[in-house]
Amino acid sequence: MKFNDRLSCILSERGLTQRELAGMCGVDETSMSRYVNGSRKPCMDVLVRIAGALNVSVEYLTGSEEEISFREIKCILSSNLPKLTDEQRLELMEMIAKKK
Repeated sequence: MKFNDRLSCILSERGLTQRELAGMCGVDETSMSRYVNGSRKPCMDVLVRIAGALNVSVEYLTGSEEEISFREIKCILSSNLPKLTDEQRLELMEMIAKKK
C-alpha cells in the first residue's frame, strides 16, 4: 500500500479531515491534500510530524513495515468490498473461515 493510501485509510478510520490533520501537523491544507491524493510526498520533517500526530510510525506510513497490519487489511477490505462480485465475496468468506 502506498503512502497516500495509508494516510487516507488512517484519516477515514479515525474520522479526521485533511484540514484537521494539516492543523495538527502545521502544514497548509493544499499540501495535505496533495499528500492524500498522491500528487506529492512530504519531506522527512513533515512526515515525522504526520506520523506523530497520527500516533503511527514513519515506517508504517511509508510502507517500510513488511508485515501487513489488521488496520491495513480492514482498510483494503472496506474500500474494495463494494467492488467485489458475489462470487469473489463468497471466496473471501471461505478463505477467512479456513484461517479461523
